[in-house]
Amino acid sequence: MTFFNATLIFGTLAAVVPIALHMLAKREPQRVVFPGVQFLRPKLTAQRSQLQVRRWWLLALRILAVMALALALARPHIASAAASTWWTIGLVGATGVGFLVLASVAIAKGMGRSLAIGMAIAGVVALLGSMLLATRAWANSESIDLGQERPVAMALLIDNGPSSARQASPNNNSTSTANGGSSDAGMTRLRRAIGEAIAVMDRLPEGSRLVVLDRSATPVGFSLDIASARVRLSQIQSLPNPLPLDERMRSAVELLRSSDLPGKQLVVVSDWNAETWARDGDSAEASWDDVAVTLLQIDVAEEDADSAADQVPLNRFLTTPKLVDAAPAPRVPIPVSMSIGVEAGSNNGDAPADSLSVTVQMSLYDRDPTLPVIRDGEVVLPSLRRVDRASVRVSPGAQADVVMTLPPLELGIHHAVIELIGNDGFAWDDRRYLTIHLPTPPRVLLVGENVDERNLLGAALTAPQPPDDDSAGIRVAGISYQDLSAVDWDLLDAVVLIDPPLRVDGESQRVLSHENLSQNAWQQVVELAERGGGALVLLGPSMEVVGVPRPKDRMDAADENPTRLPDIVRSWRVPEPGTFLDVQQSSHPALRALEQLDDEPAWNAFRIHRYWQCRPKSNSGWQIPMQFAGTEHPAMLTRTIKTSNDQSDGRLLIMTTPLPALAAASRSWNELFSGSDPWPAFVTWRSMVHWATGVTDSSLNALVGAAVVVPDQDPAIIAGKEPVSQEAEASRVLVFPPVSTTVAAGETTDVAEVSLGEQHGVFAENGRLGTTFLRGPNYWGGFSTNLDPVWSADERAQPADMDRRFGSQQWTPSSSGNELSIQGRLGGSPPVSLHGPMMLLAVIVFLGEQLLSNRFYRRAGEAA
Repeated sequence: MTFFNATLIFGTLAAVVPIALHMLAKREPQRVVFPGVQFLRPKLTAQRSQLQVRRWWLLALRILAVMALALALARPHIASAAASTWWTIGLVGATGVGFLVLASVAIAKGMGRSLAIGMAIAGVVALLGSMLLATRAWANSESIDLGQERPVAMALLIDNGPSSARQASPNNNSTSTANGGSSDAGMTRLRRAIGEAIAVMDRLPEGSRLVVLDRSATPVGFSLDIASARVRLSQIQSLPNPLPLDERMRSAVELLRSSDLPGKQLVVVSDWNAETWARDGDSAEASWDDVAVTLLQIDVAEEDADSAADQVPLNRFLTTPKLVDAAPAPRVPIPVSMSIGVEAGSNNGDAPADSLSVTVQMSLYDRDPTLPVIRDGEVVLPSLRRVDRASVRVSPGAQADVVMTLPPLELGIHHAVIELIGNDGFAWDDRRYLTIHLPTPPRVLLVGENVDERNLLGAALTAPQPPDDDSAGIRVAGISYQDLSAVDWDLLDAVVLIDPPLRVDGESQRVLSHENLSQNAWQQVVELAERGGGALVLLGPSMEVVGVPRPKDRMDAADENPTRLPDIVRSWRVPEPGTFLDVQQSSHPALRALEQLDDEPAWNAFRIHRYWQCRPKSNSGWQIPMQFAGTEHPAMLTRTIKTSNDQSDGRLLIMTTPLPALAAASRSWNELFSGSDPWPAFVTWRSMVHWATGVTDSSLNALVGAAVVVPDQDPAIIAGKEPVSQEAEASRVLVFPPVSTTVAAGETTDVAEVSLGEQHGVFAENGRLGTTFLRGPNYWGGFSTNLDPVWSADERAQPADMDRRFGSQQWTPSSSGNELSIQGRLGGSPPVSLHGPMMLLAVIVFLGEQLLSNRFYRRAGEAA
């Protein structure tokens, strides 16, 4: 046991005061018949009886009250590992006191001398046993370092991740209010964390060394003094893309180990957001035995769910917006889908908990080639005009889907902002940014013998516009295989072979000449892919495999021809009721449209009865986004082909069952387009062609921290006129970063000039939320970065999670900077304060003394 104020233990000597008062108290008044006789004849009777103790329990309570108060003021601490021992000692002592009380009652009521003596002896034995146990425990216990006796080397790590930007819950005992904040209204968790950190700093022993760090890339180093540490704290801001918490903890520990002070302590001030700790690795592998780790949790959630719901500020949120059409067409309205949600437990007090009205609006930046620009040191952005607005009702814990519409746009890159109207507890998920890229419509050639099939596939690509409409997002043309010789392949971006009459050598997998598809025509298709274009081959009944496929022992041989077919074996007929498509790689770019759907297609409703079986080699570079359910046979095979001129990669996609399978020869092969409401086949078909043409490759919308690839040319300027400057000069653009407060310490918002050609249009990790504008002599564009939607959920990590990460003996929890134990070491278990229990004991004893004294004096008065 250790006392925080050991000198106050001498206050127990004040126990002689109640003894003296008890024995020398003023005697009770007596009746005197002749008052004047006292002055004439003094009474010489000895007063020794007045000095006798007649109320032992009253005296004991007074002595115990003084001693308990003195011990409480001395603030005793014990090690948590020895807490069970001291509780046992306390229980034995309390049992002894209980036996003595029973013995007193037995004597007062004359219940038997032997019974009273027995209970008295038991009480004395129990008290002596507790005293012996307490002496032994005190002698064997190690001294507890409370951090006030020697200086320590401490690292204060502030968790300033995205969740720190949330508004903090009301807290009547807020440490941050006592350290400079006037109120909890509008206070973020980061401000509260800084307040708790200041409370810890103010309690550091003299001579301690301190380092303050956050989750930014700022170098780690000890502060010169407390004043510089406070300045560092005031500069910390919430970050949308912070460094991993584990990485910063390791940096802090390495710096602490460089200190020559024996006591080393790492204090992590965090709200214990579950996503923050889930994104980091497992810290249990790190050996931090020489450093005490304390996790100070701020904004602790209330245990009572009802009271917690009243305290948690309202949080509405927007999910990341998505284009309904992955490749929107110019000069037509563009629908944008998103979801609006309300976090569970949120309530604004104005509407029922099951009905909240939420308003969202969408605004569009004007495409002004002269803006952005810097005027008088300020960045002037293009005008932002509202284009759509909607209101929905959302229940807490639920989401509502909303579709908003952008007006018809011209070719080029456009920027939009979608935001919720009003304020709530977390502003970062109330605004989303969207960049739309409308490239020059790619030119796709559909080759097939059946005119109806060509028209159906062409209409599906350009819907809702007809294929011959100039506003369609894709330029579609269709011919038969006999007319391939008249095609100008340099004008095409992609070609689709519908049920091609391929003659394939089964052993070498070479394409042989056919009367409708010669080797020269197939070579043109291959060269289109090698130049960076796309080729889709939809195999059907017109295909023919000549000869015997090569033996299995040659299947794993290296494939030097990147455009070689994937070892097609034979036509495979599936027994009734047939099979269906099974998605294997939902994140494949060729299936991007399916990934953006809220509901997964029910492929088992569209049966497949026949397909071409193939066996691609494992090292051939073929990917299998889809296969047939219940088999290992590929349904869709894709492959990218590196080009020799450093342009975008070529693409080759093979479907082993025909599309749309509506001709007489192919109708019995599958029901993908002939089934009831075949929308999954239409969506898949559009996604395949978009991937083949490359229009969805450069996504200009990314989560914060991810890399973005922008086009190196502006399609609007290219379509309007030829560049007036040299190509190298035209590729140099000014970069205007987002104008926001989410800037890491040390970052600047200065406009930079870069060359798109030199960095191949790649913008590496971006740590800011908003729209980044790019402007050059012949270029106007940019990209958008959004916060990851997972931060909209405010789930907290549990102590059991921390035990798994650090080990149960490697960390100490705390919820207040004023009560945090500044240990400076890890050694065993943290100390437990007995200040509260001792104060409670003093109050109880004092109340007992008052009750007992009133009882005795009242009886004395009545007897008189």
